[in-house]
Formats: sequence, C-alpha cells, structure tokens
Amino acid sequence: MLPSQIIGVFCTLSAVAFGLVVGLIIKVLSDDLSLLTTLFYRFLFCLPIILGVALWARGGDFLKLKQKKTMLFRIVFGLIGILLWFLALRNISFGQATALFQSSVLFVTLASPLVLSERVGPFRMSAVLVGMVGIVMLTDPFSAPLTKGILYAVAGAVVHAGLSLSLRRLGKRDEPVTIALLHNLAGFVIWSSCFLVFPDQWQIPVGQQWTLLILLGVITSLLQLSFTFAYKFSDAVVVVTLRYLQVPTAGILGFILFSEVPTFVQVGGAMIVVTSCMFIVWREFVISREQGV
Repeated sequence: MLPSQIIGVFCTLSAVAFGLVVGLIIKVLSDDLSLLTTLFYRFLFCLPIILGVALWARGGDFLKLKQKKTMLFRIVFGLIGILLWFLALRNISFGQATALFQSSVLFVTLASPLVLSERVGPFRMSAVLVGMVGIVMLTDPFSAPLTKGILYAVAGAVVHAGLSLSLRRLGKRDEPVTIALLHNLAGFVIWSSCFLVFPDQWQIPVGQQWTLLILLGVITSLLQLSFTFAYKFSDAVVVVTLRYLQVPTAGILGFILFSEVPTFVQVGGAMIVVTSCMFIVWREFVISREQGV
C-alpha cells in the first residue's frame, strides 16, 4: 500500500496534466465552435462520470448537502470563472492565460481577512504586493493597450479566488464529490437554457470535434476528481505548490503547438507571480504547523 502523501502527489500531478489537456482542447476548439456550444458539451459529457462516482461513494445520499447558501456562491463563482477562462483562452496565449489564472492565490489572500476572518501577516501581504507587480508585468501594458483577453484572465483570477474561498467553507462540512456533482448539474442546466436566449450560438459538431468535446468532458471530470482526492491524501501546501507546474508547462506547450512567443517582461512577470504565490502557500504551511493544525 502506497503512503498517502505519495498518492496525493500522484493525484495532483494527474490533475495538473488533465488541466493542461483541458486548456489545449478549449484552445483548439475556439476557432471552430461557439462558446456556448463548447460549454454545453463540456458539462454534458462531464456529468456521467461525476454522477457515477457520487453514487458509488455516497449511495442514496449523493445529493445531500448541508451548506446550501455557500453552494450557491460556489456555483455562481464556478460558472462565471469557467466562462472567463474560456474567453481568455480564445483571446490570448495559452501560457499567459494560465499564468494569470494561477494568480488567484494573491486575491484569496487579500479577501481572507474579510471572508474567512483569517489574519494576513506582513510577510504574506508583502508577497501579495510583489505578486501584483508580477501581474502588471505579465499583462505587459507598456507594449500595447490591455486586450479583452487579458481583462478576461485577470477577472477570472479574481472570480476563481471567490470560488476557492467558497470551496474552503464547503470542504469543512460537505462531501467534495457532491459539491462537484451539483456544480456540474447546475452548469448543464444554465448553459442549456442560454440557447433559448442566444439560439444562434447553437452548433452541431462534426467529425473530430465530437472526439474533442467528449474528451473535454471526460478529462474535466477526471480533473475535478483528481484534485478532490489530492486534497484528501496530501497536505494542501503540496497540492497548491505542484499546481504551479502548469505555468511553465503551459508556456512550453503554447510555444510548441501554437507558436506563442512570450516577451521577456511577460516571462519575468510569470516568474514573480508564481514565486509570490508559492511563498504565500509556504507561509500558510508554517502557520498551520505552528498552530498544530
């Protein structure tokens, strides 16, 4: 039997790989399918696996939830966040979008005192300020005006911070697999309903698009489950830190697959953001150890 930490690291690395594949699929489909069509099939093909795991893990209690109001916030933040993520990937480079989204830890730290009544000391606040400088460099406003894609990505990072805070609350009393199932059910219903308002967004996939959309749904469900089990078997500091492997990997894949070449300023900004976020995670680990958590 493998030690729990090893299982946790494996699950995290799997989630990082799944996350990169999901981003690549979205990027490839962005030229051929409408935004709503992609979102609809992403949730449609994600549901069967999540539902099956929820039934296997919880049986008749697979929909049982204690914190309904917090779950509503999780759904709102989650759906807005994924919309902004899709929009960012459609408008800016894969590497830049990934790096900006990972900056959400900075916004979580800023909001924690207000939302979770957590104390943020001078070390973590300094890391946030340095990280903000990295975000400015990463958006590279000096070389050209800010684009819609950059604004989508930064807004997505802020929204993802709200998602992370709501998930922290939910994780204390509710089962992660139920949280994931309810989120995906809500997403399927809401994006399906959007076709009534925007019927011109409906498209029927053809050929290889079907394969990519099925893969998008399946891999997204595996991504969510991987992170769920990663937090179960490993310390949060390990999970969050390993997630930053997505940033350099996304940059490399963007260069190889899409011929995306970042500027030196953007590379420097990405390095500053990742370093600042990892420092914040390390400080949380130190504080937890000192408090005996």
